[in-house]
Amino acid sequence: MIVPSNSIIWNMTRKCNFRCEYCYFPHDNSPVTETLDARRIKDFLDATGKTWKVGLTGGEPFIYPGIVDVCEILTESHIIGIDTNLSASSKVREFAERVDPARVHNLYVALHIEERERVKGVDAFIRNARLLLDKGFEIIVNYVVHPTLEKRFHADVAFFGGHGIKITPRPFRGTFDGRRYPEAYGNRARSIFADHPEQGKKVAFNFEGLPCSAGRTLLRMEPDGTIFRCPGDKTVLGNVMDEVRLYEGYPPCTKKRCPCRGLDHVRLTAAQAALVEGVQFAVVAENDAAKTAFLRANETAPGNPCGENNLGVLAWRNGDRDEAVRHFKRAAQARPGNGLYTENLNAARPDAPGFDPGICLDVNAAS
Repeated sequence: MIVPSNSIIWNMTRKCNFRCEYCYFPHDNSPVTETLDARRIKDFLDATGKTWKVGLTGGEPFIYPGIVDVCEILTESHIIGIDTNLSASSKVREFAERVDPARVHNLYVALHIEERERVKGVDAFIRNARLLLDKGFEIIVNYVVHPTLEKRFHADVAFFGGHGIKITPRPFRGTFDGRRYPEAYGNRARSIFADHPEQGKKVAFNFEGLPCSAGRTLLRMEPDGTIFRCPGDKTVLGNVMDEVRLYEGYPPCTKKRCPCRGLDHVRLTAAQAALVEGVQFAVVAENDAAKTAFLRANETAPGNPCGENNLGVLAWRNGDRDEAVRHFKRAAQARPGNGLYTENLNAARPDAPGFDPGICLDVNAAS
């Protein structure tokens, strides 16, 4: 399947029938009442003259009224992807019977193993996943490796693998027990993500000021039809039920944190691209590849403080405190007011074995 370069992320609802402790949405399993006319959405996308990938997300899309009808309408002209916990079994079965797998890029299935066990839904998950696979759908089963799940992760991979279901680990992003993740995985990340280095791409970079085609090739749609430039930039471009004015060209990114898909739409210099590559490897503890990329970023843009900081992170992981301090010091001297560089330098003490140095995600620093 050729995946369209234009992408719209439709946040269909913020309601969900699960209550995972690491989810940023509050649990709300009440009926979804705010709906949109899928034909109007299709007409809007058709009018651009482009084929779009429509990412259906939430909350839980399969509790959306008429979800299978929505999918059928959108796939007449476009490709869809769905983020789902795969718990609405009757809707999953209907979807599998009525929607063409060739028009579905991916089903991003969140396993949420503890919640599945709480509702005694593991067997149902396996049945639903196998149904979709047998019908020819591509599914990616995501397993958020929360710190409380690290010890059981590999056993769960083996269990579901025995049913022909591959598990994709996803890094936990947040703070747990006073430690910041994904940095706190450290070198343990290699044993978790060794077969999935692409998970290093699940990083929210700082692209502020860089040219980006979001607002033209990337859009975010809210439950009421409001169109934002992107998931991070809440500039309103209109409403799909009325009128939408898309951007032209590559206006600069306005946000310090790009939460989704920015790498497909932002324009990077060679040094910035090398920095991004290095971070992606560092997150999954591919430390040698990360170091090569950070060194390339520094060679392309000498004095790059973000690259220096991140080389310090790798040195710290390698147990070389002196080298780590040298890199942290160079970064802090280049940007005296930067809190991350100063924090890393001040915290890199011999008596700080639990210290997790922060990775720099500021792509601007590699200009």
